[in-house]
Amino acid sequence: MIKESALVKIKNNTIQIGIIGLGYVGLPLAVSFALENTKVIGFEKSEEKAKKVNAAINYIGDVKDDDLKTVVTNGTLTASTDFSQLADCDAILICVPTPLDIFKKPDMSYIEESSLEIARHMRPGTFICLESTTYPTTTESFILPILEKHSKLEHGKDFWLAFSPERVDPGNKQFVTRNTPKVLGALSDDGLEVGKAIYKKAIDSIHTVSSPRVAEMVKILENTYRLVNISLVNELALLCGKMDINIWEVIEAASTKPYGFQAFYPGPGIGGHCIPLDPFYLEHIAKKFGFDLSMIHTAGHINNMMAHRMTIKITSALNRHKKAINGSKILFLGVAYKPNIDDARESPALKIIDEVCKKGGLVSYADPFVPSITSDEGRQFEASNYSAETIKQADCVVLSTNHSTFDAEFIQEHAQLVVDLRNMIKNPSEKVYKL
Repeated sequence: MIKESALVKIKNNTIQIGIIGLGYVGLPLAVSFALENTKVIGFEKSEEKAKKVNAAINYIGDVKDDDLKTVVTNGTLTASTDFSQLADCDAILICVPTPLDIFKKPDMSYIEESSLEIARHMRPGTFICLESTTYPTTTESFILPILEKHSKLEHGKDFWLAFSPERVDPGNKQFVTRNTPKVLGALSDDGLEVGKAIYKKAIDSIHTVSSPRVAEMVKILENTYRLVNISLVNELALLCGKMDINIWEVIEAASTKPYGFQAFYPGPGIGGHCIPLDPFYLEHIAKKFGFDLSMIHTAGHINNMMAHRMTIKITSALNRHKKAINGSKILFLGVAYKPNIDDARESPALKIIDEVCKKGGLVSYADPFVPSITSDEGRQFEASNYSAETIKQADCVVLSTNHSTFDAEFIQEHAQLVVDLRNMIKNPSEKVYKL
């Protein structure tokens, strides 16, 4: 009876969805639901974010300003810091951060806090789904006990629990929330049916799997695949540099093979909120099963060493121009982890900046998308103007993010020395040093 009632509300579009966390995952998802006239409450600990959403002030690049204004104006999306309103929600989606601590162990505090808030306020007939990346078994072994203990409700009888991994690629114009297929695994068949019906309102294609732990492993596999392959090509790029082989030419030639090869490209390291972090969630749970994930460990080690390797490359380039890194003015062009976005989370540029500063380099940066940064070690910088004068004043210009606003020929013309970590300069002069 509880399932039939839920499905009727979904069909009639009288459900209300609660989304905990209005960041890179939660806000685009909330807007996608709200555009279909499904009522959404976005829950935030940050009063600033909640006020911005309610004022239709957009702070996420993947959300269109007009879409946010539309759903806020028509009342289908509101934001709140009052978690007691979870009691008004038929479905609750958890989209909170899942960082690693300094020991590369999962920080589960955000998920735990969200689960406790849900347990305090939810009512019978609620569908709950975790979207935050985590280790397999989290949904059933970590969240479920919290919900049942603190709500006094029983799974399968009073509520349903599922996992659906977020798939967000910041800056991707082709694949957004609506047209990116979604994986969903629930702890019961009824929960899977209800969850699929809910998500179909915001997302075109839903791929169901047999359990939450399968869905959790899907996300880890997707990002581990990229970590391992990018780390491989980065290590080969370093070797090719020593052997006077152009790694980019090698990749271009290998890409002519019509089967069995997918191109991955080298760079100064892997950034973003997923690829550098998510595989270590799997490493964490694998240890509980007495299993050693040596390939993930090795790939992570290669990625962690890239900042140091890039600092050596900058130092070597300066040495060839009879300059020491200590006291040299070093301008980084781009600190976002990928081109044409404002996201600097886990950006390799921040790690390289710290390494260069420790060696005495006088660091500045220019990035039209990121007005200010705090490096991994707490150093704070404000963006310089991207101009001929700024470039000329630097002893070394480091091309660390390949934003489309950066003109490679313009940079090469005005710079004294360039270290190109992104293969931006196709016809390099003698003053250009490539990865």
